[in-house]
Amino acid sequence: MKIWKYTLFGLMLSGLALLAGASFMQSAQAQGQWPNRPIRWIVPYPAGGGTDLMARIIGSELEKVLGQPIVVENRGGASTVTGTAALAQAEPDGYTVGMVFDSLAINEALGTPVPYNPQADFSPIIKLADVPLVFIVNTSQVTMKTLPEVVAYSKSHPDWFTFGSLGPGSPHEIGVLWFKAMSKMNALVVPYKGVGPALQDVVAGQVKGMFLGVSVADDLIRQGKLRALGVTSPKRLANAPDLPTIAEQGYPEYDFVTFYGLAAPKNTPPEIVERLNKEINLILQKPEIRKRFETVGATLVGGSVKEFSDFLGANFGRFKRIFAVAGIKAK
Repeated sequence: MKIWKYTLFGLMLSGLALLAGASFMQSAQAQGQWPNRPIRWIVPYPAGGGTDLMARIIGSELEKVLGQPIVVENRGGASTVTGTAALAQAEPDGYTVGMVFDSLAINEALGTPVPYNPQADFSPIIKLADVPLVFIVNTSQVTMKTLPEVVAYSKSHPDWFTFGSLGPGSPHEIGVLWFKAMSKMNALVVPYKGVGPALQDVVAGQVKGMFLGVSVADDLIRQGKLRALGVTSPKRLANAPDLPTIAEQGYPEYDFVTFYGLAAPKNTPPEIVERLNKEINLILQKPEIRKRFETVGATLVGGSVKEFSDFLGANFGRFKRIFAVAGIKAK
């Protein structure tokens, strides 16, 4: 009887081992064939913006090496939460990737309820780009030519200066509030529901300035309607070398650069994540790709999966420190 029991137990173990081995072989075989169908690239913003452009340019290059279509899916809404939730909830099979931004850390620092864990529900792939903002002002309303002059004048003329912002929690407003706290600038902040309405009011003189993406402000600066006083990055822009940084104008600790990154749902096979990292790094190194993004103020980055993972982890702490200095309260 004991021999029979042991034999049956052994057969059961053998059967389980065979099933596990078959499952492993099927998984390995499926991953070895990756990709064998289109890959979805989620952009948590509407079509037509800078993030959409980056996804489509890099995606078209990625198609050439992977041999499968990259389908860009715009899932805008709720300050990136809608699209980011779709990424977190997708199958971790290597056929869904999505762009991630500072909003991961901002929403956590603000205490914004989101249907995912911003620190645990994603597999980081690569940091795509750093994207600074530019402090622009209306040239007819603000006659001063330098940032220190504007700050000094605001201190002796309370509520003279008004910033347009893209609303609470937007990088544009956080950058402004951090600069206000650091410079002790006396200014009001007026929230808007988008770049268009805010920029329209700056040009019309309803508000005197704002922090804005370089590509959006460029034409209006050339037309003389706006003046750029400084860039939020620690280094000057390659396409605007004469524009000083805010840091070099008396605020050495000011460094406010937004980023674009790419991630997959957590538990995506690491070999697929590494393959995507490798191929996209090669794309980002192409001179024609780098130049194309430099013209819109974006600096392509790249790097390893670990480097991007470490950056994301540090970014959560960074925004908590910025909020503390700027006096931004969690909800």
